[in-house]
Amino acid sequence: MTRHPFSLPTLADHTENRIPAVLGLLPGVLACILFCALLWTAPVSAQAKDVSVQEAAALLRSPPGGLLILDVRTPGEFRQGHLTGARNLDFFGGRFDLDVAALPKDRPVLLYCRTGQRSAGALEALEQAGIRNILHMNQGIEAWEKAGLPLEK
Repeated sequence: MTRHPFSLPTLADHTENRIPAVLGLLPGVLACILFCALLWTAPVSAQAKDVSVQEAAALLRSPPGGLLILDVRTPGEFRQGHLTGARNLDFFGGRFDLDVAALPKDRPVLLYCRTGQRSAGALEALEQAGIRNILHMNQGIEAWEKAGLPLEK
């Protein structure tokens, strides 16, 4: 068959070679679709959840076993008042990553800061360190105080 160099190919030019080639790709395509479906439906191991100050207060009235309460504000902010039983891990302190790495991975964590901004960043660091059960008091200690909830000094 003679064709002009700029003419478009016709269906007849490709049908005899294309169908077997497409069928050869089918198992790989199906495997890819199956893999993506499994990833999509697999349970997510991280269980981070935002909680309000009211939810956090209710949690602290009947805490789950082993609950870690992490305040990621500066030591000065921590001394001004914190949740009872909280441990201070200064998000901006030079040891934050080391302190997070040393935390137990299997205990539930209640995480907070002043307004929820630093603790949102700390949440990512905790997840990267392998901590999975995180409750993030996303309104921060300011909302806790505005709600008239008690602080330890």
